[in-house]
Amino acid sequence: MTHGRPACRIAGAILAGGKARRLGGIVKGTLEVDPGVTIVQRLIGEFSRAGIEEVVIATGDPGPYLRYGREIVADIRPCMGPLGGIEAALEHLAGRCDAVLFLPCDLPRIGADEMSALRTAFAAGPARVVFAESGDFFGHALCSVVHIAVLPEVSAALDRGERRVRDLWRRLGALGVPFDDESRFLNINEPEDLNRWQASRKKS
Repeated sequence: MTHGRPACRIAGAILAGGKARRLGGIVKGTLEVDPGVTIVQRLIGEFSRAGIEEVVIATGDPGPYLRYGREIVADIRPCMGPLGGIEAALEHLAGRCDAVLFLPCDLPRIGADEMSALRTAFAAGPARVVFAESGDFFGHALCSVVHIAVLPEVSAALDRGERRVRDLWRRLGALGVPFDDESRFLNINEPEDLNRWQASRKKS
């Protein structure tokens, strides 16, 4: 039997702790997707369109993100990668929501439709973690909805020195939510990604 979660309260968290070394240290979340509109600003707007108003920013460098007027969540243990940011956000939001929809700060194209699909998949079944899947298995492990109750297992993984989010999700039996349009999950990790994204903007 499938047990839905029709009244599940979901908050949002933007993972913005990366150093962007392959991009020369650019603060990726502050790249503009439109004149005067940064990736993080756009993500906050898309969260709102998806019905998620409470959104925090998980980062070890709050300075560039203070202007967005959102709560900044510092890592409990710095330099542990995205899993450290996930731990911090889950702990910070415990008691205020039932689950958190996570997105990395370097996705210039993902929107409310994808967020709503993840939220719907999480609400429909018993899986404690759902994640976006397009192409490779566990291809978008950071685009996920995570139940607050997973926090002890996240902390235990970090205690063991583990950092790979997809490995933990696999052990927890995470549910993949398929998406057809891979381009919606374009993330900017390397100069080639930035060039491809900028080229696509000129065509649109």
